[in-house]
Amino acid sequence: MDLKSKIVLLATLIFSLLIMACSSKLTEEQYYEKAKEAYSKEQYNQAIDYFKKILEYYPDGKRAAESMFMLGFINANDLKKYDEAKKYYQQFIDKYPNHELADDAQYEIKTMGKDLDELPFLNQLGADSTSKN
Repeated sequence: MDLKSKIVLLATLIFSLLIMACSSKLTEEQYYEKAKEAYSKEQYNQAIDYFKKILEYYPDGKRAAESMFMLGFINANDLKKYDEAKKYYQQFIDKYPNHELADDAQYEIKTMGKDLDELPFLNQLGADSTSKN
């Protein structure tokens, strides 16, 4: 084998290894940890990307429900993208109606975008605290 053939073979091998390395996916837990870390750093779009990867690669995984809820939560509470948030919350409720966060998702849909003084629960708390004084 001449030198040119060896260089082409080596370049092909390196290129193949690079493609394999770039296409390898993380475990569900690794994506989840990266999503939480990005969220804690207020890198909301990056967190969304990681939560979406969990749903794409591990749709029935142990973090799928929480990831779907968090997609709604981040869109509603951090990015103020209410239509997008409602979509994820509704998907969550439809797919996980008995999940411990299902009531929270329904509450979020009802209250997203409202001012605090428009929330009946908080108004009742305020009335209770002033009546005790």
